Amino acid sequence: MARYGRPMVRVTAVVVGAVALALVLAACTQGGSVPASSSSSTVPVGSAPTVSLSSASTPAPDGSPSSGPAEASAATTFYADPYQQTILDSASEPGDRALLAKLADTPTATWLTGGEWDSVTLDRVVAGAAAAGQTAVVVLYNIPNRDCGNYSAGGTTVEEYLPWVRQIDAQLHGDVWVILEPDALTGATCGDVAQRYRLLHDAGVILRGSGHRVYLDAGHSNWLAASDLADRLHQVGADAFDGISLNVSNFETTSDNVAYAREVSAAFGAPLHVVVDTSRNGNGPTPDHEWCNPPGRALGEPPRVVADGTLDALLWIKTPGRSDGTCEGGPTAGAFWLPYALGLARSAHW
Repeated sequence: MARYGRPMVRVTAVVVGAVALALVLAACTQGGSVPASSSSSTVPVGSAPTVSLSSASTPAPDGSPSSGPAEASAATTFYADPYQQTILDSASEPGDRALLAKLADTPTATWLTGGEWDSVTLDRVVAGAAAAGQTAVVVLYNIPNRDCGNYSAGGTTVEEYLPWVRQIDAQLHGDVWVILEPDALTGATCGDVAQRYRLLHDAGVILRGSGHRVYLDAGHSNWLAASDLADRLHQVGADAFDGISLNVSNFETTSDNVAYAREVSAAFGAPLHVVVDTSRNGNGPTPDHEWCNPPGRALGEPPRVVADGTLDALLWIKTPGRSDGTCEGGPTAGAFWLPYALGLARSAHW
């Protein structure tokens, strides 16, 4: 339920509107049976081994993915938006800047949430990635009745959603990976669920039709039973995605998510490719799998290509340091929370 932050992020008190608008926020995700929490997204200029983009794969006649995404290439890197560097402005102590550089220099996804800044942000990121010869990762997060009215409530109308997707699609050029609607599938518990599945299907088909790799968000390893998720993926339709994204804005371990992906593949009846959000899973989850600003967490592995047949890549999808909500003393969902960001960086195992 609770997940996303605000569409614009306040990096520090001195970061003014133009910069804040440039930082598009991300979402959070559910923890087990507890509602998901959210945050934001836009990120850094570092580079890490990444995946080369290929055109969308063609589904087999039976509706299952035929060949899946093409093999990733370690010769390419994911793109980090230079605006991420503004996070360094929040450093107040000498040691803070070095810690925050771990966030500012690591490629992170750019979130598109239906705000007026989407177009400008996307043009900048797409152009920057193309000029650098890198792969851009963007998140579409504007589904109608988003987050079922909880922390990340919002989204556009049913009538406006697909035209918005087409507008985004028209701006996507070069190597772009799309994370499609965090929590929309696993959190489909309110309103017209069948209609939501249709919107996810049509959005995925639009984006794949233009040759972009699409990962339909599928929650994480401590949420839905594998058979339940597989059924929902079939209801959306395999022609709408190249793979699934797991652990967006959550803390479950990479190994647990990969094992879960294999269970889902078995239930689905065909191999599924997966990307895992490692932005905050360096210490794994708390014993109770808390999703909202749990203490003692750490940055996870930086983005890199894996391409082992199931796991395509590790990505930073959630922007580390963005609050999940007003819990554990945190600010409003999506606002930058310096103490938490520093804690994540200080606890990182790299």
